[in-house]
Amino acid sequence: MLVTPSINVLIVDNDITILQRCRELVLNEGHKVQTAESVKEALNIVQKHPGDVDIMLLSLELPKWGGMSLVETLQKARSAILIMTMSANCGEEAIEAMHAGAYDCIRKSFTTERFWTKMNRAIEALRLRRQLEILTEQRRGALSRKLEANTLMCILNSLTYGLVVTDGHTNVVLFNEKAARIFDLTEEQVLFRSVSDCEKLNEFSSFFERAVKSDSSLSTLMAGEEPVVKTGAKMLRIHADPVKNRAGAVIGAAALFHDVTRVSTMDQLRGDFFSMVSHELKSPLSSLLMQLSVVVDGLAGELTTKQADLLGKAKEKTKGMITLVNDILDYRRIQEGKSIQKIERLDVADILNRTVELMRLSSEEKGLNVVCDISEKLPAVTGDRGGVEAVFVNLISNAIKYTPKGGNVNVSLNREGKGVRFMITDTGVGIQSEDIDRIFEKFYRIKTEETRSVSGTGLGLSIVKGIVDAHNGVVHVESEVGEGTTFIVSLPAEP
Repeated sequence: MLVTPSINVLIVDNDITILQRCRELVLNEGHKVQTAESVKEALNIVQKHPGDVDIMLLSLELPKWGGMSLVETLQKARSAILIMTMSANCGEEAIEAMHAGAYDCIRKSFTTERFWTKMNRAIEALRLRRQLEILTEQRRGALSRKLEANTLMCILNSLTYGLVVTDGHTNVVLFNEKAARIFDLTEEQVLFRSVSDCEKLNEFSSFFERAVKSDSSLSTLMAGEEPVVKTGAKMLRIHADPVKNRAGAVIGAAALFHDVTRVSTMDQLRGDFFSMVSHELKSPLSSLLMQLSVVVDGLAGELTTKQADLLGKAKEKTKGMITLVNDILDYRRIQEGKSIQKIERLDVADILNRTVELMRLSSEEKGLNVVCDISEKLPAVTGDRGGVEAVFVNLISNAIKYTPKGGNVNVSLNREGKGVRFMITDTGVGIQSEDIDRIFEKFYRIKTEETRSVSGTGLGLSIVKGIVDAHNGVVHVESEVGEGTTFIVSLPAEP
């Protein structure tokens, strides 16, 4: 049975203009539409007729209960509804919504072409999900029998992704036409052979093995894993899941392969352009900061109180922009595998001492008590000086920013086995347990009443993780809300 092209869309927005425009666009394409002007009204529709909503177009700018609360409610209920958010700028809140389970975000200033570019992707994702559900259901009793699935193969061959299915021993039992084109496969080459023995598939054997061997808890974790793997001239995104029988036992694995070579190329071009723009911004911003400092310090003449205040704020904003540019450039280098620029023998004690002194003014302005304890005769570390400095600066800066006035920040550097351990403990606001696993994600920022006023890019801890990983080290965090946070970085010593 093939999936029908018509879908049911629920549009949720209190802006009547946007709501009506979306409604007309969706209706004009032959889809069914329901509308709601509040989260409460949308929940009533979903709860009374859950099967009548396939895709929800949800505004993140609703009053009272915001759109984010509805995203979280539907995710907790494991709803099958695919959520497309709408926002004026698709900024941080949209990113949070996608982390919470939303598929994508549409700017409310969309053109018709842009609207359908996003919606068509969502519709394709919805149809793929349904086709996979059909595949899973029909394959439950078929893996132990002769493959007699003409109708099923029509569905599989209609997928835009390559599909490879194995049995419980990772022997290939099925693949669709798209997979055959991607890998240049024939039945004689791969059918009923182990993935690891197939020359054109063996580099993906670990994904199938993990899926087959996974238990239910690991299967949940793997559900969101979609790494991009370079094979030959192609860049392939892979999503592997276990196939289970009615009793819940794993009897095989199914992997989807999406050729993202062109997208990856465009991402590379976009990244290069982003880096070029950041480089071009850095020089004039630095020059502007220097000139503002001269004026604010009174070296160009006396200022009135109001002038000094306004120029002081401009100086701080310029500092923030320079920090953002530097963070973008650092993160770009990490993405390109260039986080280590120069390998040399490092005296980490000297680097840490210099960093603490550099941050001393910031801590004193906030009235913080900073204590630095560095052990003697520490082993040398081989690595990149700039990278290690960036780790220390980011972690100490975070401790200062997130610790209230009058608090304490303790920094220590000790021997740990054959390596060194850097530890920084603050008496700040702390981190909730559900946020700890995500704080190293790029652009992820914790949103609480205590942290809303703290500026930042959300890239600092991503940079820390990337640099520590590049040095074969480990970074660990421990925290309790209201009690403070401890970051521990372990680096191996010079061989």
